[in-house]
Amino acid sequence: MGEPRPGRRRPKRERVEGQSFMDVVREAFVRYVALEKWREVQDLRETLGLDAVGAAREAGTFLGRGPYGALWARRWEELVLPQAAATDPGRLFAAVEGAVASALRDEEAERKLRGDRPLDEDPEYKAFVDAGLGRFLGEAAGGLEPIEQ
Repeated sequence: MGEPRPGRRRPKRERVEGQSFMDVVREAFVRYVALEKWREVQDLRETLGLDAVGAAREAGTFLGRGPYGALWARRWEELVLPQAAATDPGRLFAAVEGAVASALRDEEAERKLRGDRPLDEDPEYKAFVDAGLGRFLGEAAGGLEPIEQ
């Protein structure tokens, strides 16, 4: 093939580490929701005096997920409740994060089957992305030097 001719575009380079911005956002959203649920379990333990299993069971409701709440509850029951009695908090958090990631995939598949709006249009997801972009752009703007004219 040889060298590209002048004036022709070069092929696009692969994304850094093979991930797009939206892939990273999705992973961050999973972590965000998992941390929220983790805090909910901890708050239930502290405020209501529940043991780890009782708190995990109580936190297994997902009213905010609307018609997909049952999918989320099923994944929670399958992945989190068996780990709730674990003495290692890291194992429980890993189970919470795994349940959230699985439930999110289930929800996305169900949205496609129903012909519902994609997850990218979900108000909670959009708010998360907007907040993250706002922080990112704010940090980037702080690092820019003014243009001298």
